[in-house]
Amino acid sequence: MDRSGRKHTLKFDPRTELLLLVMANVVAFTQHSIWVEIAWVVSLLLLIIVCGCKKAAGKLAVAFGICLLLQYYIFPNGPKILASSFTILVSYARKIFPCLIVGTLILQKTPVRELMVALRKCHIPQGLIIPLSVTIRYFPALKEEVGYIRDAMKLRNIHGIEKIECLFVPIMISATTTAEELSAAAVTRGIENPAHKTSMIVMKFGGQDFLCLAFGIMFCFISIMVG
Repeated sequence: MDRSGRKHTLKFDPRTELLLLVMANVVAFTQHSIWVEIAWVVSLLLLIIVCGCKKAAGKLAVAFGICLLLQYYIFPNGPKILASSFTILVSYARKIFPCLIVGTLILQKTPVRELMVALRKCHIPQGLIIPLSVTIRYFPALKEEVGYIRDAMKLRNIHGIEKIECLFVPIMISATTTAEELSAAAVTRGIENPAHKTSMIVMKFGGQDFLCLAFGIMFCFISIMVG
């Protein structure tokens, strides 16, 4: 533990996280073995735990366990109409769990400025970087506004049906205002300037990045061979 009292967590280069997201998609949609899928999901959950996303990892683990329980225990032993209606939905939900896990790591542990620099280094078009950066900033800002609205309703002691109106009307107004403010802030910072962008952020691959990428490539190979 360091002087500030915080525990050391693992830190990856944003490019490693982006490549891991691609590998998560490859493994998710090429493998057909339940054991490969479980091993891949468990490995990714352990990865985000050591990166400091323990709470999110717990929620994702519970959700994945529920999907497995539904598909392999409840649906086979329950009414046929239940299985025929929801099996495909649960199956595809399981497929996107690796992507959700890596996406959670990127959103929670990678600052937007570092992600933008990583995307530029990967030669992603500026037309894609701009809306992506605004979108990533949008939802946390909107979540903060929702918290303010709920606090205001508690102070005014609003309950029941009136609470729905007092929640959704300000959210709709705030959503529009937040989008305009973020777009204006991005333009003010020169995000639309076609000139070459410079950055003080220095990125380089470390030993943990090469190990993580080797681990992901191994799972991709196993997934293709087993599938």
